[in-house]
Amino acid sequence: MTRSSSTLYFLISLAVLIQTYSSRAQFCFDTTGNFTSNSTYATNREAVLSSLSSNVVAHDGSYATSEGEDPNTVYASTYCRGDTSADTCSICVRSAVADLVVKCPNQKAAFSWGTGDPPCFIRYSDTPIFGVLQTQPTLRVKNGANITMNQDQFDAIWRNLTRRLASEAGEGSTKLKFAKGQANLPDNNTIYALFQCSPDLSPSDCGGCLFQTIDDFDMCCHESKGGVVYKPSCIFRWDLWKFWESSRSP
Repeated sequence: MTRSSSTLYFLISLAVLIQTYSSRAQFCFDTTGNFTSNSTYATNREAVLSSLSSNVVAHDGSYATSEGEDPNTVYASTYCRGDTSADTCSICVRSAVADLVVKCPNQKAAFSWGTGDPPCFIRYSDTPIFGVLQTQPTLRVKNGANITMNQDQFDAIWRNLTRRLASEAGEGSTKLKFAKGQANLPDNNTIYALFQCSPDLSPSDCGGCLFQTIDDFDMCCHESKGGVVYKPSCIFRWDLWKFWESSRSP
């Protein structure tokens, strides 16, 4: 791939991914019930969500907290992608919170992965969520281009890289369950892949979530040149260009 074609491919892929993220960034769960604007739950939600952007940076890129007493307790958690700088992480969470409050004005539970790329992840609920695996809703995005090299040869390299990194991320610490890596292809391209779980998950839940993202992508977008699978508790992304940032969060 030439330098000019690589640049064009990067710009097209980035535009498609960012447009998709911003258009499907929030999920408001009406099944858990609603609240009124002058209620105790509304006050507690405002307090807990407003605390996230500063605390996520102070707590190494992930943070979980609660506000209020039962039956008006609001539980919230957030984490940024493991390669994100402190400033980017804080800005993403602050922007996502503002967007979430507008688009889910009275739902007692909601989820967002932010409004841009790299993403940040926010959950709040009227029930405890710390350490609780959540695999739905799921976002699957492919970049639209198809693999042109031998599919069997590509599959072997792709599967070896992704499963190795998923296992590595699952074995991470209680502060960061994150892994990224790359593998060379015979056609002079390189695969770049990234996996991450919410750090409050157990190793088994994290690994199970990440391997599910691999299967999800394999079923929907098998022949495409890159894409993402996002779940509330874990994420998977891969592409043929180095999409991650150089610094770890924060």
